[in-house]
Amino acid sequence: MKKETIFLILLLITLKASAGDVRKQQVDSLLNKTRELSNSGQLVPYIETAIKALNLSYESNYDDGIARAHSWIAEGLVHVGLFKEGLKHLDRVETTRYYKERILAQSEVHRVRGRAYGELKLYQQALQEFRLQLGLIKHLTGEKQKKSYQFTYENLSTVFDALGQPDSVEKYNQLQLEILQGTNEKNEIFRYLVVYDNLGRLYVKKGEFLKAQQYLDKALALVKKYNVPVVLNTYSSLALLEEKKGNFEKAATYYEKNLTNMRELGSRNGIKNSYRQLADFYRANNLDKIKSDQYDLAFSRLNDSLENENRQVVDMVLSRILKLKDHESATKISKSVTISIVSLTMLALAIAFFVWRVGRNRKILDKKDEVLQETETINKELTAQIGENKFNNLIELAKSNNPEFLTLFKELYPEFIQALRSFDSNLRSSELEFCAMAFLNFSTKNIAEYTFVTVRAVQIRKNRLRKKFQIPSDADFNNWMRELSDVSDQAQVIG
Repeated sequence: MKKETIFLILLLITLKASAGDVRKQQVDSLLNKTRELSNSGQLVPYIETAIKALNLSYESNYDDGIARAHSWIAEGLVHVGLFKEGLKHLDRVETTRYYKERILAQSEVHRVRGRAYGELKLYQQALQEFRLQLGLIKHLTGEKQKKSYQFTYENLSTVFDALGQPDSVEKYNQLQLEILQGTNEKNEIFRYLVVYDNLGRLYVKKGEFLKAQQYLDKALALVKKYNVPVVLNTYSSLALLEEKKGNFEKAATYYEKNLTNMRELGSRNGIKNSYRQLADFYRANNLDKIKSDQYDLAFSRLNDSLENENRQVVDMVLSRILKLKDHESATKISKSVTISIVSLTMLALAIAFFVWRVGRNRKILDKKDEVLQETETINKELTAQIGENKFNNLIELAKSNNPEFLTLFKELYPEFIQALRSFDSNLRSSELEFCAMAFLNFSTKNIAEYTFVTVRAVQIRKNRLRKKFQIPSDADFNNWMRELSDVSDQAQVIG
């Protein structure tokens, strides 16, 4: 009988493991389909398929599937503007073993969260996420590392463009070009086009028309060389360049070419944006009021249609999310029943166990007293250690551009903050933060790196503060800040 029982138990275990493997294969298949739907732009089917994969992953307790499905759903939700729901799914990813064991998974969570923050115009939080991502990417290797760097630099460029920091936009586009050097040009053609277009538009805004022309010409040369059917924003950038130069006829030709290209691509958002550009171009330059009105009307009609479709997409996605929550609730109820039964059984066993051990309670209590005393000693040591480590914490907060940096600095060096405010009581937090870094003797290069700006931007800011505080030109900026604190201390002693 014993052998038969063991055989049946082993058989059941084998069957259960086999069923689990089948479900995992189904999840992997669904996630592969999700990727295909995402690449083809089928947004609602993509999110719906990811939700199916998520439900099946939970049923089979498949940790990898749970992490990847939540990640895909989060990216889809961020894409349609459902940021709150998307961020919740990213939080779920972080609870999985898959996330904790894979650097790429951690990097991707920071990327998607950074995109969400950027769309919400929380630019400093977005920069923080992308900085954390950069810290992880350096531990990757090969193509995964290169691709991750490219997308992160592109995201950083977008955020700095929104912040109106052209030097940083230029820096991160140039970094993308450095990564592309040595790669197969044909395989990376679209990455090249994106960077050339971005740099072209940047230099148009800066009024450096010759540089703008060079990069946009490079983009067109690639299109002709490889007969690329897609021209991203090259025509609209060329149109803007000619408009700024006053060549309105050439500009109109490029704007019309851009519209034709978007129609050939079937990009309705692209067509809508082209209508807007043409309407604004003809109106702003007083060229053709009739054409301006025509393009305005075409824009309004298409925009209304797209907004209506977008609302339907959002409604459909929200419906899928609600179904997902219902499914999770049902699963939780089922698990709760099982847990209750198991808990009651364990409780009965526990009662019997403690009754058996009642005679040994005295020894256990004695041991607990010893443990409590040891814990109290450890806590005292930790408290002392925390006090000693506050300065180290301050430095780490500064290096990670953490908003808590200024709060801790004010706690540690109140006299310095007071001395600064004696010069100007209306100093902004950003100015206090900058002076605090100088007080801690960070170099210009360090400050630029930690605050995501160029060295030139830091130097300009130092010059402005020199004028505000009347710091002599021959005085070292950092030393002046530290001496200011010493003067403040002496003044307090004298007072």
